[in-house]
Amino acid sequence: MSKTTCSKCGGRMDEGFVATSTSHGNAVTQWLPGKPQKSVWTGIKISKSDRRPIEIWRCGRCGYLESYAP
Repeated sequence: MSKTTCSKCGGRMDEGFVATSTSHGNAVTQWLPGKPQKSVWTGIKISKSDRRPIEIWRCGRCGYLESYAP
C-alpha cells in the first residue's frame, strides 16, 4: 500500500497534518493508545512516552483523508 496513491480513486495523495490550538500556540494532533482517562488538572491524563504524531494524507482529486501514527 502506498501513501502517495489514493485507495479510493487512485489520485495523488499529499502529506499534511492536523493542528490543535492550545493556550501556548498550535501543536500537531497526537494519537494515544486506549480510552481517555479524566484528569482534574489537565482534562485528560496523557503519558508522554505513548504519544505519536498523526500524519494526514489528502487526495488532491477526491479529498479523501488517511491518517497514520508512525
